[in-house]
Amino acid sequence: MGTVLGYFRLDFSSYIGLAKENKSSLPLMGQIYMHIGEEATRLGFLAPSQAAGNPAVIALLDHLAWESCNRGAFRFLAEMDEDEKAFECFRMAGFSVYTRQQIWKIQNSNPATSDLQGEWRPLQSLDTRELQNLYHSIVPPLVQGAEGLDKRIVQGLGYKLNGELLAFVEMISGPNGVYLIPVVHPNMREPHALLSSMVKKVNIQTGKTIFMAVRDYQSWLNSAIEDLNAETSARKVLLVKHLVRRQKVEALNPIRKVLEAHGTEPSATIVQHIRRKK
Repeated sequence: MGTVLGYFRLDFSSYIGLAKENKSSLPLMGQIYMHIGEEATRLGFLAPSQAAGNPAVIALLDHLAWESCNRGAFRFLAEMDEDEKAFECFRMAGFSVYTRQQIWKIQNSNPATSDLQGEWRPLQSLDTRELQNLYHSIVPPLVQGAEGLDKRIVQGLGYKLNGELLAFVEMISGPNGVYLIPVVHPNMREPHALLSSMVKKVNIQTGKTIFMAVRDYQSWLNSAIEDLNAETSARKVLLVKHLVRRQKVEALNPIRKVLEAHGTEPSATIVQHIRRKK
C-alpha cells in the first residue's frame, strides 16, 4: 500500500514532513532545519520513536531529502544512537556513516585552576586561516566532506600558545545548555588542563550545562573529560546523505593550447654566430 505524505511548512529554514503507511495508521513526523550560510540540512527529530523501524520512514526521509534540495542543500545530516532500530531504514534511504562520537554532560562546576601557558579566547575572523589549517590536519577527509567547515563561520573559542592555534572548540548555544565540539592538536601534552580551563571559560560566559561531543578521531580526549566528573551517554552515529553527484570536469589550460598552436622556430646558437665573424 502506498505511503501518504504531507507537511507543515514553518519557514524556509525549517520544515516538518508527515508520512503514513496507510490512511488508518498513525503518522510519522520528521523535521529538517538549515542554518544560514550552510550547505547541509540536519534532521531535527523523527517521531514517534517506537515507529522508527516502520518502512514508511524511508519514504519520509526521501521526502525530506527532496525538500533539502529545494533549499539548496548539498548534504542531509542525521544523528542517532548506535543501537537505533531506524538505522537500517536510513541505510536503505541512502545514508552512510561518516563518524561516531561520545556525548559528555558536564554540570556547572569550578574546575581546579591549572598552570596552562596558553589562553582560550573568542575566535575572530583573523583566525580563519589557522583554524582551517588545524581542521584539515586533524579531521579525516570523510568528515570534512560531510560537514563542510570551510563554508560556514565557526563560533567558539580558540587556544593559542606562542602565537600558534593548537585547539579550538565550536560552541552551539541553546535553552538547555551549550554544545561543544572540540578539535585539539595531538601534540598537546596536558589535555586535562586544556579542557579544564576551557570548561571554566565556558561556565563564566554562559553559566549553562555543558554537553561536549568527542569524535572517534579525537577519542584520546575521553579520559581527560572523564576526570572532570562528566557523565557519558550512549555513543552516537553520524550519518550523511549526499544530495549532489560529483562529476569530474576537464580543466582547460588556454596557455598550453596557445603554445602548442604557435611552435617556436630554431635559431642559430651564439657559438656558431661568433665563429662566422672570425
